[in-house]
Amino acid sequence: ACLKERAFSWLAFYTAMGSNLAFALRAVVSKSALDASGGELGENLTSVNLFGIVTCYAFIQSIPLFLMGEGLSFIQLWKDALPNSSTYELVKGLVISGLFHYLNNEVMYLALSNVHPVTLAVGNTMKRVFIVVASVVVFRTPITVQAAIGSAVGLGGVLLYSLTKQYYEELEKKQAA
Repeated sequence: ACLKERAFSWLAFYTAMGSNLAFALRAVVSKSALDASGGELGENLTSVNLFGIVTCYAFIQSIPLFLMGEGLSFIQLWKDALPNSSTYELVKGLVISGLFHYLNNEVMYLALSNVHPVTLAVGNTMKRVFIVVASVVVFRTPITVQAAIGSAVGLGGVLLYSLTKQYYEELEKKQAA
């Protein structure tokens, strides 16, 4: 949908696809660990606590990548952001944004303990399509044909997945009866 944008970057595209792949792998591996343990990995290690551990580990692991990729340029970016707001407002915005992102993913881990990872990935895709459509409606952004087709493909894929899953669940029930 954004291929024709002035600032399109293949590096950003590939990075986003890598992020999607990592998200899916994290869900599959976490679900496997939860299923193998019967839902609890230890006395206090539930799906929510597992997410906390995975998040802390990912944060620690990303520090060297951040330093190699951004290095000291982060200081200049911070200074560039300050003329538009105070340090307090900037930190508050970052903390609130991070908190909502964390809570969104924690809810995902709660859902993961109850559904298949593919179902979760489809739900995540549907969430993204919904956000695009809601943004178009709320902000009255004109939508290109390419973006409309992309959204339709996303919605169609979710519909096909739901119908296929429903068909095979009914088929399994008939075979069990």
